[in-house]
Amino acid sequence: MSAPAIYLKPNFLMAAESLFDLLKKEVIWDERMRARKTASFGVAYDYSQISYAPIVMPDFLQIICHALDDELGFLPNNCLLNFYTNGNSSMGFHSDSTGELAEGSGVAIISLGSLRHIAYRNKKDKDQEYLYPLPAGGLLYMSASIQEDWLHAIPKEAGSGERISLTFRKILNKA
Repeated sequence: MSAPAIYLKPNFLMAAESLFDLLKKEVIWDERMRARKTASFGVAYDYSQISYAPIVMPDFLQIICHALDDELGFLPNNCLLNFYTNGNSSMGFHSDSTGELAEGSGVAIISLGSLRHIAYRNKKDKDQEYLYPLPAGGLLYMSASIQEDWLHAIPKEAGSGERISLTFRKILNKA
C-alpha cells in the first residue's frame, strides 16, 4: 500500500503568527486532558470522551471556514483547537471518528506556532509509517476514507515550542 492520500498545502494561511497570538491569549482553554489543552467552537462536538457544548464560532474562524470551503469543497461548522504547550505535548496513534461527519467531508487541520510533524501508520502493516511536517499556516486535509486504513499521531519532539492546531469538521446535526 502506498502513502496515505493526504492533501498538504504549506502556505494556506498567511497571518498564522498573529492568529496564534490571538488564540493563545483569548481562548478559554479546557485543561481536562493531560497531554494538551483544547477548545471547541461551532456546533456541539464529542471528542476523546469530552463533550463540548455549542459555542458561536468567532468571525476570524468563520473566515477560515469559508476559505476551506473554497479550497476543499465543504463548509466546516466546528473548529476543535489543540494547544501543544511544548515538545512533550503529544497525541498518540488513533483514527478520527467519521460517523458524525457530513458525506464528502473529512478533517482539515491548520497548524500555528512551532513546526511539528504528523505521523501515519498503516493499520494492516505497522512497519509502514510516514512522517509529514506541519509548518505554521499549513493546511493538511484527511478525507474520511483515510481513517479506514491509517492511524495518525502527533509524536513528542524534544525542543519544540508551542503549537496550536485548528481542526475543522462539518458535523451532522444530531436530531
